[in-house]
Amino acid sequence: MASRLDNLAETLRRAGVVDTHYHVGPELIVRRYDVKSLADVAAPFGATLVLKNHTYHTTPLAALARRRFDANFFGGVVLNKFVGGLNPQAIEGAVSGNRTEVENEAPDRSPIVVWMPTVHAKSHIDVHGFGFDPSWSGCCNHGAPEEEARTKDAAQPEEPVIVFDEDLTPRPELIATLEAMARHGCVLATGHLHATEVMKLVPLALEIGIPSIILTHPHYPSIQLSDEDQKTLLRDPRVFAEHCFAIHTQDGVPLHQFADAIRVTGPEQVLLSTDFGQVVSDPFPDGTIRYAELLRDLLGGAVSDDDFIAMFSANGRRALTLEG
Repeated sequence: MASRLDNLAETLRRAGVVDTHYHVGPELIVRRYDVKSLADVAAPFGATLVLKNHTYHTTPLAALARRRFDANFFGGVVLNKFVGGLNPQAIEGAVSGNRTEVENEAPDRSPIVVWMPTVHAKSHIDVHGFGFDPSWSGCCNHGAPEEEARTKDAAQPEEPVIVFDEDLTPRPELIATLEAMARHGCVLATGHLHATEVMKLVPLALEIGIPSIILTHPHYPSIQLSDEDQKTLLRDPRVFAEHCFAIHTQDGVPLHQFADAIRVTGPEQVLLSTDFGQVVSDPFPDGTIRYAELLRDLLGGAVSDDDFIAMFSANGRRALTLEG
């Protein structure tokens, strides 16, 4: 009997790929795409992408793509120091840019994703010793000689954005930011916070009224959220685990760890995204198709064909509160 997974490219296209984590430039890092060139490859595939940038809001870029380039893009903001870290004004700024029709007084009702700090998370800086890695392509000395930039970085270590105190008490600015997100119906992504912070953040955010939460690539070195902890958090249907291909291709996490996690949590609240957009990563949609091919073989018959495809498509629509 033929399987839905025999022709993955066509099956994914028909299902409507949803990638909740796709990088777009310009940024401190050289990127493969700007919003127009990304729309040129994503729109014909019928894909829905959430645009991410570590340094500034992407809601205006996504709105432009929806209006001018017939692309189903959504935006958000990462609460790094570039936007002032944790602060409600960063949320208001993201909402203000979420207008497909610039003459409209009210913003669109399309989803906005707000990431907790990434390169400025304390756990990220503790583990890696830097925010942006100077070895990343095109990063990040603004024209200064590379060695000079490395020396400067070593002499002046970056100060992180603090989300929880040492005893895991939430900072007041975290509460205020989550409350602003809840008012506007934003989706929360956990960024590069450590697992202990994620375990505190998720129930707090749900209690405040956040409608949906994405556990950002839980196997990333500065996060290390165990499969059992993922299973615990996913007991709430509003929480989703996002396994990103780049954590394998760029950061070297074995792909079987993603498959093992899916076996523990089940596939119903799992998102399979790429976290691509790097100049060294596969172009769209090749990266998504290659990811699906590799993971299909690793999972074998552990999940049904329908559940497998849903991790690339329908689950993402639920996580973004587009349906269900």
